[in-house]
Order: sequence, then structure tokens, then C-alpha cells
Amino acid sequence: MAQEQAGEGRWFYFSMAVLSAAIIFAGFAPSYYLKNVFQAPPPLSPLTSLHGIVFTAWTLLSVLQTGLIAVNRPGLHRNLGILGAVLFGVVIAVGVTTAIVAGQLGHVPPGAPPPLVFMALPLVAMTGVTILVLIALANRSRPGVHKRLMLAGFFLMTAPALHRLSLGAGYVEAGTWVSLIGPDLLLLGAALYDLVSRRRIHPAYLCSALIYAALNVAVIWAFSSPSWLAFATRLVGGSS
Repeated sequence: MAQEQAGEGRWFYFSMAVLSAAIIFAGFAPSYYLKNVFQAPPPLSPLTSLHGIVFTAWTLLSVLQTGLIAVNRPGLHRNLGILGAVLFGVVIAVGVTTAIVAGQLGHVPPGAPPPLVFMALPLVAMTGVTILVLIALANRSRPGVHKRLMLAGFFLMTAPALHRLSLGAGYVEAGTWVSLIGPDLLLLGAALYDLVSRRRIHPAYLCSALIYAALNVAVIWAFSSPSWLAFATRLVGGSS
């Protein structure tokens, strides 16, 4: 039964992982992947370069992991799982550091709220990704739960890229909302696939939806909360 569950919808999960990776590439192409082609300022700092490298490595590994399941190589998938867990820890550590340093330096995308306010968006998103991935790792022996939670975590990783895609399309003021709603729509698509293929939505997606909702509420609260601003000020080493 576990074997049958592990292979259920394998090409769908691979396709959604590829879609998420494509969104990430498209969003960061002008400022990172194809920066020399677009000649986009400013120059990348060592920390930003490191963030891009480890984030890209984890993105590619995530696609590879779903691909291994798609071609029925669960043994190699499990062996690479340890590498993935370690790499994920590095991604979160570097990502949090990058977000805090950006807040310190006052770096935000065009049309975004002030730096210390905007800092809530990446920090809250990374908190949600961490929760989803940790629960997924704790459920490695339950493939149906594991693969859905990992996919939900991957969807959240597209938020910064979606923000940049919105800016590139000229929707500057809508960037924050696109980064919040975009992962919700990806999750909804995955849940609808469950509904069509299995006649019910897996509880792992319902759990993910609750986490997504909590994250969205947290970001909306932080964007207008003096308490968050005071916390962010202390976080970057300033005085409140």
C-alpha cells in the first residue's frame, strides 16, 4: 500500500515542481540568473550570491527528488533526502540572514513597504516553509503526507519570484499581494488535482492551507503593526 501511495500521481508532482522552479527562474532571471544579459544594477554582494547559490541548489534538488519518484527510483530519492535536509537548513539560515541584512541596508523592491516592514514578508514565508518541511521530514514513512507537504513548502518558495514577476509586468503596487496569493493558487491547483483524481482532498493539503492562511494573516498584521516594527528594529540592531 505504501509503495502504491508513493507512486500515486508521480508525474503531476514532478510537473508542479518543474513549474515552481520555472517561476523562480523567471522571477530572478533579470536580477540574478541572467543579470549580465539584462545588465541590472546593483552588483551582487557576497551574501546575495551565496543566497542565490544555495537556493538554486535546493530548487534543483527538489525537482530532482520529484523526478526520481516519477521514474520509480525511491531508493536514490531516500539517499538524497539527507543531503536535501542539510541543504534546506543552509537555505533557511542564509535566507534569514539575507532578509535581516536587507532590512539593515534599507533594500526593498520598488513599490514595497518600508524596509523593516517589508522584512516581515520573507521572514514569515521562511517560517512557514520551515514548518511544512519539518513536518514533511517527520512523515517520511507516510509518502502521501510527505510529498504533499514538501510540494506545499516548495510553492511558498516561489513567493519572492512572483513578487519580481509582478514588478516586471508593471504591477508595482500589487507585488506584495501577488507574492501572497500566488502560492495559494498553486496549492489550490494541487488540492483540486486531489479532488479530481482521488475524489477527496488529502488532509496534508488542508493542513498546508491552514498554515498558508496563518502566514498571510501574519504578514498583513505585520505590515500595519507597531509591535512588528519595534521587533524588526531590535532584530536589525537598531533602537526602537
